[in-house]
Amino acid sequence: MIIRLERKDDYTQVEELTREAFWNLYFPGCNEHYLCHILRGHKDFISELDYVVELDGKIVASIMYTHSYLINNDEETVQTVSFGPLCVHPDYQRKGIGSALIEKTKSLYAFTGYSRMNQIQERSGIILRK
Repeated sequence: MIIRLERKDDYTQVEELTREAFWNLYFPGCNEHYLCHILRGHKDFISELDYVVELDGKIVASIMYTHSYLINNDEETVQTVSFGPLCVHPDYQRKGIGSALIEKTKSLYAFTGYSRMNQIQERSGIILRK
């Protein structure tokens, strides 16, 4: 398993993977693959945290990050990073690949100067598998 930065020549494969992972999951069809397409050009997109998982030359998982913020109880704005879409090909789900991708990128996001991704992750209900 190779976890690496997404390259421009991966874009189509990542969008197809994302469509396959989300197709008919929450409602008929999906739009997450389009989100991947437009996120890359957004000012809040963090290309340094745009990672994929490659197995046998095939991309089987992807994660993207954006700059975000929370407003705390004191109505102060707290700068954060958010991830999503996070997708794993249906044939590779529940094998710890998504968890490995989160852990790898979580260890890298500190360079952005943010310290709040952990709290968001803990409250999101995401179950990490090894």
